[in-house]
Amino acid sequence: MPSITCLMAASTVPRDILDAAARLVADEGPEVLTMDRLAGATGLSRATLYRQCGSREAVLDALAAEGRDVGDRTDTRTRILAAARDVFGRTGFDRATMEEIAEAANVGLATMYRYFRDKDGLVSAFLDELAPRRAAREARARATGDLRADLERLAELMLTGMRDDASIVRLVLLEMLRGGPLLPRIRTLSPTRTLGTVASILRDHTTAGRLRDINPRVLAQAFAGMVLAFGVIAPIVRGEPAADPRAAARTLTDLFLHGALVRKDAR
Repeated sequence: MPSITCLMAASTVPRDILDAAARLVADEGPEVLTMDRLAGATGLSRATLYRQCGSREAVLDALAAEGRDVGDRTDTRTRILAAARDVFGRTGFDRATMEEIAEAANVGLATMYRYFRDKDGLVSAFLDELAPRRAAREARARATGDLRADLERLAELMLTGMRDDASIVRLVLLEMLRGGPLLPRIRTLSPTRTLGTVASILRDHTTAGRLRDINPRVLAQAFAGMVLAFGVIAPIVRGEPAADPRAAARTLTDLFLHGALVRKDAR
């Protein structure tokens, strides 16, 4: 069933432009449908096309609403960020261009700038979606009040994200070590910002009397350090096999809560 977005797009794209777009897609496939090609097929200027249709994506949405095969219509922002992941992973932050990412996402350059304003905006949005910050937000939203369960879930989500985003985590580490131009933004948007969210989770448990009355940010730094040891230092810095996120989460949570000392009452 066409999405509401597609149905709305279908009602706003003029029929003659939509028919020309349909012929291009049928003859050569959706990837060739650019505003330049559509301008040539309709005899209209690019400016007129943008004024009457809005964007290439709006035309494709309109065609999809009519049941035509126009390829992947995944949410445009999601598609751009997925393409950015691939391009950043191959070329690094500095060398990647908006044009290259737009091509990988199969969107127009104007669409890139509409969603992200500029490359800085794209990098910021991309880093904002990376683990462990995303994982910390999710764990905060799903907090149950069970101290061990909440910490294990947080650690597992963070470790899973670090494993899945290993190439990007490595890239971020290199950027930080070399002091590149993106360093200030990475420091603002990457794992260090996670501490605030982790501290808020631990603060709730401290207030409830489940943890000692220690500065929650100090506790968060200790916990995050253990997660980084399992998720970054061992697999990325030392080249060891990535630990199973669930098992590692259970181990580090136990160490965080109880330490490594043998308790007399456990003998």
